[in-house]
Amino acid sequence: MRSKVLAIIEILLVYAVMQAGGIALRSLGIVHWELQNLGWTYTGMLIFVGVPALVIWLARRNWAEYGVTTAGWQVNLDLGIKAYLVRIVPVAVLMLTILWLKMDYRTFPGGAITALGEIAGIAIMLLVLRRQQTDKAASSARSNVITTIVLLLFPIVLAWMLGKLSLLIVSTVVWQFIFSGFGEEFVWRGYVQSRLNQVFGRPLQLFSVKFGAGLIIASILFGLLHAFNTYDPAVGFASLSWGWALSATFGGLFFGILREKTGSLLACGLAHGLPDAVGEALAGIFGWM
Repeated sequence: MRSKVLAIIEILLVYAVMQAGGIALRSLGIVHWELQNLGWTYTGMLIFVGVPALVIWLARRNWAEYGVTTAGWQVNLDLGIKAYLVRIVPVAVLMLTILWLKMDYRTFPGGAITALGEIAGIAIMLLVLRRQQTDKAASSARSNVITTIVLLLFPIVLAWMLGKLSLLIVSTVVWQFIFSGFGEEFVWRGYVQSRLNQVFGRPLQLFSVKFGAGLIIASILFGLLHAFNTYDPAVGFASLSWGWALSATFGGLFFGILREKTGSLLACGLAHGLPDAVGEALAGIFGWM
């Protein structure tokens, strides 16, 4: 019991330090400059990722236990590409439905519809994980690398062809893929979920995926974080996005299942970063954001 309490306290302290660091940056104006010129805050995400990374390093823990490993990268790369396709289709269809209905995915009705897409993705992904053949995945590593590069370059090339290429478009691809995709996965599925697994264990199993309280708690916290994306009185935002929180919670479950199955952050990082990088960049090109 003592180890569980200490782990929870550690996670809460890490989160508090991350938030304090973000507030300090806003007071210095660095974040405002980045948002104005790059569209996203790189220094803010560096603090977000750097604090838990510093804790792992100072405690001299094994990085592989937190998903930072290249073991089995060919298989995990293949799973990441498949997970991207499995998730993007149902979520994109329902997001388009929301737009057609003139709803907002950040409200509860819109978020509930988006969550259905995430649930469908989870169901299909569990079947994919059950039937995954590691020998075929390893042999397709080269094509998967090329596919990833092509997907990331697509919005940049399209913007150039349309005469809309800008620093913001390039920055969006880089930030969403590396900082948002892999950065958030390191914090939530790498640090939080793994730290909870260390003390609560993984006594449950669904299909071929072992999991425990870490998967559930990390996913809920991930969802709650998104509820506060529209709450910042300092810049005039004063509402909580419960719909966004709902869909993000199921999205967190999707990524967390990949983390539990693979033991690595590669697959969930790709599944998170690729759709965000391509989707947000296309939204910038066509004025959807």
